[in-house]
Amino acid sequence: MSYHVNGRTFSQEPAAGHCLRTFLREMGWFGVKKGCDAGDCGACTVWLDGVPVHSCLIPAFRAEGRKVTTIEGLAPDGELHPMQRAFLDAQGFQCGFCTAGMIMSASTFTEADRHDLPRMLKGNLCRCTGYHAIEDAIRGIRSIEEDVPGGVCGASLGAPAGVAIVTGKARYTLDTEIEGMLHLKLVRSPHAHARIVAISKDAALAVPGVHAVFTWEDVPRRLFTTAIHDDYHCDPNDTYILDNVVRFVGQRVVAVVAESEAAADEGCQQIVVEYETLPAVFDPEEAMRVGAPVLHDKGGDSYIGRPERNILVEIHGGVGDVEAGFAEAEVIHEATYAAHRVHHAQLETHATITWIDEQQRLNVRTSSQSPFIAKSKLCYLFSLHPENVRVFCERVGGGFGGKQEVLTEDICTLATLKTGRPVQFEFTREEEFIGGTSRRGNSGLGNPAPL
Repeated sequence: MSYHVNGRTFSQEPAAGHCLRTFLREMGWFGVKKGCDAGDCGACTVWLDGVPVHSCLIPAFRAEGRKVTTIEGLAPDGELHPMQRAFLDAQGFQCGFCTAGMIMSASTFTEADRHDLPRMLKGNLCRCTGYHAIEDAIRGIRSIEEDVPGGVCGASLGAPAGVAIVTGKARYTLDTEIEGMLHLKLVRSPHAHARIVAISKDAALAVPGVHAVFTWEDVPRRLFTTAIHDDYHCDPNDTYILDNVVRFVGQRVVAVVAESEAAADEGCQQIVVEYETLPAVFDPEEAMRVGAPVLHDKGGDSYIGRPERNILVEIHGGVGDVEAGFAEAEVIHEATYAAHRVHHAQLETHATITWIDEQQRLNVRTSSQSPFIAKSKLCYLFSLHPENVRVFCERVGGGFGGKQEVLTEDICTLATLKTGRPVQFEFTREEEFIGGTSRRGNSGLGNPAPL
């Protein structure tokens, strides 16, 4: 099969079921990003015969013999395309994960299209800029100033990585190739609360390409908190890398490591888990009542409050004479307020690659907002000396606080230490919502407050 990408011709055959985005990335065109996998975000936008398309929705074989252009080929002469220059001049990006797709769409707009940007950009999402700078870029409004010696204080200077972002050369966590890399996938719990009775993994191990299967019996039995805070007292140590008791739908149960994502997925399908379902509680006030199901009974320093009532810690405080305030108030307002969970929805999902280098040092390339604290957790969990562990980030494709948690680094590290091979683990968009973290919902009875 013959493919024409960015002015070059390739004789290559995609794997069965591969979409154009995956095929292009496997050929080394990392400017094409994986964001939603559903044609919603536009981070994977390329031109197919000059027309912008979401490459995650196009089967790779349909591009045979057609002209494919990615962000890397937008300006083949080495100069910036006018739209790339416009995004650079307006600083129409922040993390930059959406920028390549945004430019590939915007560079096809006519003057009439620019008068209806909400409709024209409905296929391209950005989680950082608020779209104001993107609109400025498309309309040709320049916001950066020259870097003049002695005059930079208070000036609007361009981002140092700007050119790399608008040309697709900026590298994010998974924008690399490592020889011999395995892929990790997870079996997640379908139950809100259950005890694992047995796990059958023989059928999974028989799947061609499956290299290993890990359960709670294969991990260090060390409690930790996945949350990343400088003050470790903020969160209870109540989590195992893999546990024999699950406490929410989506909790990881089994890790399957294979030569390809497809083999790892098939291995997960072949895992059989026998659960003993347990009473679950879904309301914070119900959880604190006497007789409610106890969520954590691991002992140790898991809780500093009252674990039998599912209370981590109690904090009391007040300012001034509250009773006097009530007595003098003309009106006292009392109500119960609730806030829903809100997901950060960063375009780049959680992802980690781990490997052991020639110096026998563990390398963890990850999309994290707190790599140094993540490193300390890995050293604790696996009894590793800090000098033998390197945790680092390339560009992070959005986080907003949602990547301040160890959700991929620990299980990926386990797989590399067990197999001796490089391992990659990438959340799907669905996993972001069922297995990731979010801004927690809050509810409770508001104390009477004088008005």
